[in-house]
Amino acid sequence: MTAKTDGTSSSANQAQPESRRRPVRSHGAAPIYMQVAEILSDEIEIREGENFGLPSESDLSREFGVSRVTIRQALKLLETRGAIYSEQGRGYFTTTSRMTGVSGFHSFTSEVQRLGGIAASTLIDFAADASLPEAFRNHLQVAGTETYIAVRRVRSIDGRPVAFEEAYLPKSMYPNARREMFDNGSLYGLMTQSWGIVPAWADALFEPLAATDEEARHLHIASGSPVLAVWRVTATDTDQVCEYVRSVYCGDGFMLHINRYRL
Repeated sequence: MTAKTDGTSSSANQAQPESRRRPVRSHGAAPIYMQVAEILSDEIEIREGENFGLPSESDLSREFGVSRVTIRQALKLLETRGAIYSEQGRGYFTTTSRMTGVSGFHSFTSEVQRLGGIAASTLIDFAADASLPEAFRNHLQVAGTETYIAVRRVRSIDGRPVAFEEAYLPKSMYPNARREMFDNGSLYGLMTQSWGIVPAWADALFEPLAATDEEARHLHIASGSPVLAVWRVTATDTDQVCEYVRSVYCGDGFMLHINRYRL
């Protein structure tokens, strides 16, 4: 994702005033804020998924010749549609279209690549002999005292962190697992290539939360920002559970397509 410095990004990365050809009609059938929103929406589509910062509210107000209140209404409408998102103190930015449609069920790496993005993972922590935390047991109704491999990672799209992930893998299914094996790439791909484990089904529980200090630090958001926690159980075709996962997704600039999928 393109790096941003403030809410009025450089002219090279902003929607350009000269690209606006349709005038706003004060006596048109559609409210002025909706006309502005449609013009901005068309410009975003023309940029074909490029991520860029929009001009400030005051700049847009001057360009369109309307009040800042009207501009704010237009921006909120686009934000509701998922076309843009806001960052406090920095302004509005487009939601990269290649991020749209990531399900939270399939392989994150494969889905992002299929949608034309660049997926990456940063390994935060690895433990070869871990117990399943009580929160996982409660949310996913897990019994027993099995030992797990714990893997904590930050998942990114085009360089932007979008998810903080904790995965617990039954140790008996992953003999000789080593930290360096989990440094990057697809976890599902690693399961298949190294241990012959093919994930087939996933069930998930979705929980809206506020970001903890640790999650906020890894996701580059403010502590307490809204996030979506996805608790997931993944199993093979024979219903053998191969992972328990908790993924915490950013609450803005990212969309999940929620469904149940055959993996």
